[in-house]
Formats: sequence, structure tokens, C-alpha cells
Amino acid sequence: MARLIYREWFVNFRFPGHEKVKMVNSRLGKVPEGWEVKRLGEVCNVVMGQSPESHFYNDHGEGLPFHQGVTDFGDRFPTDRIYCTALNRLAEAGDILFSVRAPVGRINVANKKIVIGRGLSAIRSRTDNQVFLFHQLKEQFQEEDKMGGGTIFKSVTKDDMLGILILIPSQTHIDGFEKILTPIFRDLEILTVKNANLRRTRDLLLPKLISGEVEVEGLKIRVR
Repeated sequence: MARLIYREWFVNFRFPGHEKVKMVNSRLGKVPEGWEVKRLGEVCNVVMGQSPESHFYNDHGEGLPFHQGVTDFGDRFPTDRIYCTALNRLAEAGDILFSVRAPVGRINVANKKIVIGRGLSAIRSRTDNQVFLFHQLKEQFQEEDKMGGGTIFKSVTKDDMLGILILIPSQTHIDGFEKILTPIFRDLEILTVKNANLRRTRDLLLPKLISGEVEVEGLKIRVR
């Protein structure tokens, strides 16, 4: 639903009131009058990851979660597996995680503060329109490893990232879009955390149930 609304408003330009808006030429083709085309670096802060030495890594939760690339990416949020005590390059909760090494353009969202390695960048809108920016980047990078006119990249630099052209609609349309989509984003995050907790509980209990360490014989379980 989110992607359909985004495409209807900002790709097909059938947003509320579009009938009264004139289309004009831009670096991205015809766009509604009053909308702008800017480079990503003009409207977002971009942090490029940097990988600490391996002795700073651990798998027992010391430090902050560490993500080097897309190995632990999920549908929307990454799964924490490795931790790092060298807190060099950080992504804050809500930052868009963008893969800068093959596969270039794969996207997730940080749902907590994490350390990012050289395979990732963290992107934050200076106007705090993260939901809109997420869908804008997902639309532009539907096909991995391709940027700007279909050119294939196996890795991208910070200058490449800062130079990505993005469409800036009127703030009224961005606010209208985020009013609809932000609650969906929050629900997805809550469900992701609940699923992670359920998986941890399953992984703790299942071996004990199989080994008999936890007995269920005395429990009153109703079976239908």
C-alpha cells in the first residue's frame, strides 16, 4: 500500500490537487511546477561506514550492534548478530542504511543505534522526512547495483552518494504522505521487535523441551 501511494503521488503525479498543477521540465524529466530536483547531499546527512579491526568484534552483546553490509538485512530492519566496542561510525535509530558495496542500493532502516562498517552508509533527512526518503530511495534503487541512468556500480563513494538526484515535492505533499505512512512504519517496527523476542524465546525453550530439562507433563494444556 505504501509503495502504491508513493508511486501514485510522486511517480505518476496523481497527488491530491494534481489537476490544477502545471508540469515543467527538470533534470529528472517533467515534474509538477514548484517541485525541485536536488542532490542528496543538499538535503540529507550521509555517514559512510568504516570497519574497525576485528579484535573489537564479539558475539556476546558487548558494545553496539555492528553491521558491515547486507548479510543481516531483513525486509525492513537488520537482525543483530555481531557487536563492536569501537564506536567509530554510527547510525542512529531511524537512519536509512544504504549498501555502498555490491549489492549497491539495498536498503534497511536502523531501529537502534549501531556501528556501521565500510559496506554501508547511513542517511538522514535534514527535515526529518525519513519515511518519504525511504520510499524515494526504494523507488530509485529497485534494481540493485544501478545508479543514475542505469550505470552499473559494484561500489560507490561518498561523492557518488551525495550526488544522487532526488525529487523534492512541496512540503505539503510530503507531510500528507508521511501522515498516512508513519503509523504503518511504527507498526512494522513493533511487529519486528515482537517477532525477534518470540524467536529468542523459542530458541531458549526448544532445546530444553527436547532434552526434558523443562517438563510439560503437569501443565494444563487445552487441545482442541
